[in-house]
Amino acid sequence: PLQHTKFSLDVSGIAGFFGGEESFAAMSSVHLMRGRRWMGWYNSPGSYYVAKKYGTLAKSRLWNGLFPGPSVEPAEMLELDSKQGPRYMGVYSGTRLSTTSHLSYLISRHCDLKESVQKKQRTKITITIVELKDQALWDNHPVIPEEHFMPFDALGFIPTVFTIVGGVMAALWGDWYSFAMIFLGAVSNGVSCYVLGSGTLRLESPVPSPNSPPGDGMLISNRDIIILKGNEQSVSNVIRGRYQLHFDSEPKYRNIGWSSVMLISQFLLQLFLVPQGVLIGQIMFLATFIVSWGFNAYLASVDREILQTNVLLKVLGKPNIRKFTVDKWSTAAVFATFYLQPTEPESILNELVPNSTPAWNVWKKRIIEAI
Repeated sequence: PLQHTKFSLDVSGIAGFFGGEESFAAMSSVHLMRGRRWMGWYNSPGSYYVAKKYGTLAKSRLWNGLFPGPSVEPAEMLELDSKQGPRYMGVYSGTRLSTTSHLSYLISRHCDLKESVQKKQRTKITITIVELKDQALWDNHPVIPEEHFMPFDALGFIPTVFTIVGGVMAALWGDWYSFAMIFLGAVSNGVSCYVLGSGTLRLESPVPSPNSPPGDGMLISNRDIIILKGNEQSVSNVIRGRYQLHFDSEPKYRNIGWSSVMLISQFLLQLFLVPQGVLIGQIMFLATFIVSWGFNAYLASVDREILQTNVLLKVLGKPNIRKFTVDKWSTAAVFATFYLQPTEPESILNELVPNSTPAWNVWKKRIIEAI
């Protein structure tokens, strides 16, 4: 009876918009999961939304006209380089930075989530010691090795299998419109995922001089001190390092532009041709959308900042991290000064406790004498 019904399920209107944010978020993790760029061969919803987002990466008059919007770099759009870390003070180098890199933000967030070694925490003033491994440049630097990424997720086969089954079912019922649109959606999404995933993720940071002093320093926020211990290269990776994406097509990113055009074309064709199909084919089309949306929502639920942090910790050699809590900021300042044993302890105390009243000056003098 479904084959001969005159009822038409018009799902074409939601084809390009439904599930767009989930699709965009799912595709944004393509560089943090192994094999993720090969997992896009399914009829995904939200093609119009995704195309308008990624189309702004392509740079030329043509692409700016088709996809108007602010011009940003891929790492910024995918939130790989979008946050600022706390201020930094180098103990031996004398470096002072009012803000640090996105990687510092990831480290500070990771330290904030880490439990203290003390069982009871009476205050929120914390000191975290991050002992970085003495690091040299790894093979194929600055490209991040693929083994540092999240393992392949076999759930990625589910929407692909449902897309194939849905397309075959539509063909068996003689609905070639729905069959063609299901597989057009799979090809468009697969190509776009592959093109975006073809970029290589790099950790770029300045290479210090071989004669540089130890890189020990502190990341300082309102109620937290993070002590970084390690050589200059390791610390530089944290405070100055950046995640960057390199594409063979940069700086124009034409391949991303063309894949966005393909997604727009898919949306327009589905808009006109899906209503021409029969009800059973339209149901198959909608079913593949729902399954794909569920998988996209699953990928979107993964915290990308945690994925980025896990990659960073592996690049840094899985540093040893210990966290303590104290009652007062002055206690934290004394702890940091004693632990770092700087040649000029007064500089650390002045940085952490800028008060210059007579009482505080006497206090600082006594601490320096004790050190």
